[in-house]
Amino acid sequence: MAKFSYKARDTQERLHSGTMDCGSVDECAGRLEERGLLPVAVEELNFDGTDGTFSERVAVRFRAMKTRVPYRNVVFFTRQLATMINGGVPLPRAVEQLSRDEIPTFKSMLEQVCYDLGMGSNFSDAISKHPGAFSGMFVSVVRAGETAGALDTVLNQLADYMENIETMKSKVKAAMRYPTAISVFVFVIVAGVMIKLVPIFKDMYAGFGFKLPGPTLFLISVSDAIRNNALITILIIAAIAGAVFTLQNVNSTNYMIDKYILKLPIFGGILRKNILAIYCRTMSLLMNSGTPILEATRISETTVSNKHYSKALTGVYNDLQHGEPLSEALIRAGEFPVLVTQMVSTGEESGRIDELLTKAAEFYDKEIRNVVDSLTSIIEPILIVILGGIVGGILIALYLPVFSIGKLIK
Repeated sequence: MAKFSYKARDTQERLHSGTMDCGSVDECAGRLEERGLLPVAVEELNFDGTDGTFSERVAVRFRAMKTRVPYRNVVFFTRQLATMINGGVPLPRAVEQLSRDEIPTFKSMLEQVCYDLGMGSNFSDAISKHPGAFSGMFVSVVRAGETAGALDTVLNQLADYMENIETMKSKVKAAMRYPTAISVFVFVIVAGVMIKLVPIFKDMYAGFGFKLPGPTLFLISVSDAIRNNALITILIIAAIAGAVFTLQNVNSTNYMIDKYILKLPIFGGILRKNILAIYCRTMSLLMNSGTPILEATRISETTVSNKHYSKALTGVYNDLQHGEPLSEALIRAGEFPVLVTQMVSTGEESGRIDELLTKAAEFYDKEIRNVVDSLTSIIEPILIVILGGIVGGILIALYLPVFSIGKLIK
């Protein structure tokens, strides 16, 4: 399956645009005609909605960074919009009023949405043009709500979903933030010792007239290399940063990183639980809003934000196309624990897959909170020991010659 962008006109000559997952251009055009739309243009896109060249993918990434709207702004907008629609405010007026107090980037998007609504576009078609604020999942749920005539209900569900996702992301970031801050602190301390303190000891030991201990010589050599090759060091750091950025645009590298980062002790487990919680909650929301299971599975590939799990969900999608139940497809993928597969299997039997997926998501949310809370109390003494070991090792290497002097005097 590939992703296609399309432009099509309805019976009233209104222009619609968006993206669709199909096997070919003809299939995409056929599906548009089934919806009563006349295709104007259909083009194949890459997996991420961009064209295939590396340089253009980089350009698209830069444009996306410029047009990205903070997640919290979208959540707040969604909640307010649902309340206003439920209160009887017409959709175009509600969007226009809410746009007034938004940040410039989001305000510009909402003004364009208002314009499109005024020209007769559906809300889902209007927001699909702004992926920096409204994801494919958001658009799909809104489209399902429009079809069912329950836009305010699905917007409230979307706001609940996004708030839960934001809470879990904050928990995961909190677990990573402390060790990252300590690592940066240790790096600054070590760099300061190497650049400022070690040369002082080197000059002091220069007139002693005896061979310095091995650890001290090694420390002095590293300090000299850093100070005498500062420009080269900066260039190496810049080259590494450039290589990392380049590799982020290489699909195979991203896949390998996403695969092996899940195997990290403690943090890999947190990330895996977070992915499973997002998947379960996303599928629950989409299926509850009436989105077909095939489309819901396709959308969930992009929401998990992990190429390894995205590939697994591609396999799930293919199995579903061949008529397999979702539970069997998840088992075949091999990346989903018994809790998820059993919940889905039970849901298939009772017709309550969305409810049971929500329960699975709540279980993983609770697991993440418990791990993060316990991690906070454990990681601090561990990092203090590591920091003390590094700084202590450097200080011992610096003062070893002083102990040697004492032995020579004796």
